[in-house]
Amino acid sequence: MIQRYRRLAITAASVFALGVCMAPAQSAPGAPDFTFIQASDVHTPMEQSRQIIGQIKDLGPEVDLQAYGIRVLRPTFAIVTGDCTEFGGGNGWWTEYLSYWKDSGLTVYSSPGNHDNTWHAQLKNLRDTGLGAYYSFNRDGCHFISLNSPTIQDPRPSFGEEQIVWLRNDLRKVSKETPVFIFFHHPLEGTEFASRYDWYRVVDLLRPYNVALVLTGHYHNFRAETPAGLNEIIGGSTFGPNAGLMFVSVKDGVLRAAYQKSGQNAPLEKVLEKKLADRSSYPTIDLKVDEVSASRNKAAAPQLRIEARVKGAPVLTEALYTIDDDFNGDLKLSGNAAVGLVPVDKLLPGAHYVRVTFKADKEEFSRSAAFTKSSGPKGSPGTRRWRHYLAAASKNTPTIAGDRVYVGDNAGKLSALKARDGKLIWSVNTSAEVIASPLVHKDTIYCANGNGDVSAYDSRGKKLWTYTAPDSVYSSPVWWDGKVIFGCNDGRLYAVDAATGRLTWKNEDPEYSIESTPFVKDGRVYFGAWDQYVRCVDASTGKLLWKTTSEGVNVAKAAKRYYSPGDAMPVVAGGKVYIADRNYWMTILDAVSGENIGSQEGVAATGVSEDGRYVYMRMLKGQLNKIDTQGHLIWSTDAGLGAIPTAPVEKDGKVFVCSARGMVSAIDATSGKILWQYQASPQLFVMSSVSCDGDNAYVTSFDGNITAVAVR
Repeated sequence: MIQRYRRLAITAASVFALGVCMAPAQSAPGAPDFTFIQASDVHTPMEQSRQIIGQIKDLGPEVDLQAYGIRVLRPTFAIVTGDCTEFGGGNGWWTEYLSYWKDSGLTVYSSPGNHDNTWHAQLKNLRDTGLGAYYSFNRDGCHFISLNSPTIQDPRPSFGEEQIVWLRNDLRKVSKETPVFIFFHHPLEGTEFASRYDWYRVVDLLRPYNVALVLTGHYHNFRAETPAGLNEIIGGSTFGPNAGLMFVSVKDGVLRAAYQKSGQNAPLEKVLEKKLADRSSYPTIDLKVDEVSASRNKAAAPQLRIEARVKGAPVLTEALYTIDDDFNGDLKLSGNAAVGLVPVDKLLPGAHYVRVTFKADKEEFSRSAAFTKSSGPKGSPGTRRWRHYLAAASKNTPTIAGDRVYVGDNAGKLSALKARDGKLIWSVNTSAEVIASPLVHKDTIYCANGNGDVSAYDSRGKKLWTYTAPDSVYSSPVWWDGKVIFGCNDGRLYAVDAATGRLTWKNEDPEYSIESTPFVKDGRVYFGAWDQYVRCVDASTGKLLWKTTSEGVNVAKAAKRYYSPGDAMPVVAGGKVYIADRNYWMTILDAVSGENIGSQEGVAATGVSEDGRYVYMRMLKGQLNKIDTQGHLIWSTDAGLGAIPTAPVEKDGKVFVCSARGMVSAIDATSGKILWQYQASPQLFVMSSVSCDGDNAYVTSFDGNITAVAVR
């Protein structure tokens, strides 16, 4: 086993990390001298990256850090801050990435980037080399933490609740004196996060600890930043106009970072120089928020009471608050404490966040907290029925069966909840992230995970069988005629016997991963793949009936595969297939022949009405549009939607959609009028459709909750 890991990984210190990262990090007064390389944005199979990384083997026992006029120890390990591959880890690109490092003599710790996670998420590859989506290790008297900033099967950055839970527990093992290095792909303060609260949560956890450095990538240039007062270096890229490597050294208690560009004989570009601190000097902030609802004080608009107190800060001069990145104001400051009553009548009912910032001369100290605004009599439409904490983000559209709701999450759990009150009935650990929504048929629940396991469970949560596919299964299984049908990241569509799990058929036509949920209609299976094509196969045999490129692929001038119809589910209505692609074109195909008969730009996802006569389009500019199968617009309603590729859902004359930042809208299916809206997430991503059983609407969010909102 040890030899196997050594052959594989030069990735992320498989044996070393597994052997030591469970031990508590000890304090390191005066960390020993050491040097490591930060490489970023490799984009395998870029030949220039191979050449740049290949030069590491020629380094001598010391490196001339000419930028600072000193010589430092030869690097002993490397940290790669994402985009290890250009197009995910399939087609041998992950293996090729590993080969770049095989002669470097370094232990390599890799973190995924958006290019690694979008089309073929790298999580299984990281697990196969002894790591995972996020991990930590101790070496050279310091504690190193890798997080997964890109969302699974999506390019947008996020830190899901499962990472927040893990990071909190990991840091508890670390001495407050130990220097901490944390690395991931997307720079803090990046605008691609759902909101600032997404990365504020990470920063708030780090504050009590001795954070020496944050290492990121993504921008393909090299520079130092100070987001929220933390030292961050952005690590350039191993190809392109800034091709090179970052050298990070600790010598005599001083940390220095310098960049060596291609063609330079040494690291000549100064990036950062600082003395390692003995411990964090950041003050402790206690923050309490308590919403005063209108029901408790009917004479006044609802208000949020904010109380914050600082311990260990210099003389404070000002205290401010910000809510949901949208509005802010002053708090009354008295010594080291601040308090305020903030009107929240303009906020939707539901989840929100507040950040309090104290100022002292040129310094600022901040902390965030989530809170909930209640509104209206409990049980009235648009009010919360219940909220269940999963302790992990979820991209699952909850599956309703009778009086139960089934949901999977990023921590690998499949949970069964009571639809009435959200109480947990049972939960099982599937061992890898559950991105695909569960399928329920009669009394059997079918669940797929990131290890490729597709398992059947009975109504008590007992496992009945497991079929293990060669790669991750992020395509939600569907039922047809005793078969469970699903796509796989190995680029195959599978059908297994629903009773036994034995393989019935496999379609091998696609050339890359299948993420989208298949749609079955009249004995035909329709699905998209990350190879530019929409396909139709026979549901009984898996035989290919037709394949057609999507319109977004057709109009793209380059990198056509990037714009495949790979994530949004196709729907069939009126003998036509409607599917959106990553270039945000909706392609309309003849369901029998696959002929392209129309298209529309600016569509992120499609859904079908309950009676099958209408199609709903999730528009990039925020609207929900309803059309008939002749293409006539019935109505258009601005619901603040955007580019998340999840389908609108109709139930009992109402259409349910959710914005990227968690605003659930219930819309009258006939008129397009918004009936009510509810904020299901404190400005963190929601990447699932809304389910409805007629009584409640159910939605998951990246803050680790599933919420039930009253419908009637």
